[in-house]
Amino acid sequence: MKVLLAGLAMATMAVFTTGAYAQTSSGTSTPPAAQSTTPSPDDQKSNMVEMPAANWLFVQTADSFTSDGKTLTLKGINPQTLMFSDRPERMTGDASTAKFVEFWNKGKDSFEKDPPNASISTGVDGKTDIVIVELLNPRLEGDTLTYDIKPLSGELPQSGQQATIFIDWWYGPGWRHRWGWGWGPGPWAGGGCWRGPYGGLHCRPWWAY
Repeated sequence: MKVLLAGLAMATMAVFTTGAYAQTSSGTSTPPAAQSTTPSPDDQKSNMVEMPAANWLFVQTADSFTSDGKTLTLKGINPQTLMFSDRPERMTGDASTAKFVEFWNKGKDSFEKDPPNASISTGVDGKTDIVIVELLNPRLEGDTLTYDIKPLSGELPQSGQQATIFIDWWYGPGWRHRWGWGWGPGPWAGGGCWRGPYGGLHCRPWWAY
């Protein structure tokens, strides 16, 4: 509970950090070896490093929600799911919400096999409420994301505005057969990170987009 609530402050940082980095295309056919050895300061790949394995917390936001106690429906879900970690260093990241849902049942330690706990912060009549649930079986239709839920602490209101979901934890990024951005195996097997102007890393796992 304390870990999830501590994420509130870090999530605010993640929102601003996410916008500071442009997306790298995954469609380039240029081998890494063919890239210039003296990239310009504006070249995003010049400050790119392999994404380190870490415990990542995910954050999803929505304009409104409804719940019947067994399901949680998030309306106006943000198309981007944020992520952050503080070990081995403070890092932020992002992934497509659609890809996050697709990745739910992938891997030997998937969320489907080991459902995550989530802290849900909701706004109802100007008041904030926090409830802890277990999340299962996500379904995304347009900008509406629905989870099956098992309440662990507290009770979700039937409806409200400005829902924020803190999903705890995913250890990754791990490896895949067709690796990284760009051509061939590439140097960033599980994903890549950019070192920002203030020294922090902003990352994207291989499955994120």
